[in-house]
Amino acid sequence: MKLYMFYVGGNCGNSNVELHDVRFSIGETPEDCHDDLRKQWWGDPKSLHLDCWGAVEQADGFDIALTEHAPHDGGDKLFFVNLGGYDAREFSELHRNVLLVASDAKAAKAKALSQIKSWSLPHKDSLFEVEKAIDVTAQLQACGYSLSLKPATEEKPFTFVCDYLPIA
Repeated sequence: MKLYMFYVGGNCGNSNVELHDVRFSIGETPEDCHDDLRKQWWGDPKSLHLDCWGAVEQADGFDIALTEHAPHDGGDKLFFVNLGGYDAREFSELHRNVLLVASDAKAAKAKALSQIKSWSLPHKDSLFEVEKAIDVTAQLQACGYSLSLKPATEEKPFTFVCDYLPIA
């Protein structure tokens, strides 16, 4: 089993623009996660699509794996941070999605904000432990897995696919 990160999009109610969100799911393949993503989608069901997706195998210098061992308490945790900020030349808010490892939410926020010093008015839009935000812990436990973080011996970039893929 692998942990996957998805950038989902679609319409919601009478929105004037397409809405997007980052969601997490587990499966052997991205396709294994489609039913779970449909359950997580809050918008118009027929509009749901994927724009980007990839297996989360490493973040912030740590290898990430799902194991059959019970999760250990304490220590570093995997965080997803959605950063927001502005550029005076853009009529919108800029965003950067970051996966990083930190001991707590405060440390994760400081670490993430240090990555966008060139933005004007950078701020945290959403910060959460991956397991708690979408209850990945329950999903992992139901499958007999937990999240394991180990210092990486070599850097492995996050590889992902960007494509428009309807999954409604």
